[in-house]
Amino acid sequence: MPLDQRLHGKNGRIQMDPAGGAALVTLGDLNGWSLDMSTDRVEVTAFGDTNKRRVAGLPDYSGDLSGWWNAVASSSPLYFAAVLAGVPVTLRLIPNLLDPTTYFQGLANVDGGVSVSATGAVGTKGKWDAAGNWAIAA
Repeated sequence: MPLDQRLHGKNGRIQMDPAGGAALVTLGDLNGWSLDMSTDRVEVTAFGDTNKRRVAGLPDYSGDLSGWWNAVASSSPLYFAAVLAGVPVTLRLIPNLLDPTTYFQGLANVDGGVSVSATGAVGTKGKWDAAGNWAIAA
């Protein structure tokens, strides 16, 4: 893949193992994910400093998931079973399935919700945060 190639999100994927292992399945009805790797910063300003100073702590992995409800396919019931189980899942976020060796993965706590409108499709949404160490595979 060229070093300067920008990507369209159409080939993104979300995979999950609800048991927290390595048996990942693709959640086909999800259509969006976000990843926030904000790092904690602690103020260490001392007497004599001319401005505030901070040191970096640990990154806080978290994000959002979104998609469409599909009761016939396994993806919506599988996802919401994991939400209701309340135990960490293995979550893999793939920016581009055409390059499946580049992804973000780790144990995650997942939450979920359903959005229903009289004038639209039934949507799903959720939030996740790290429940274990995360890694970037590239």
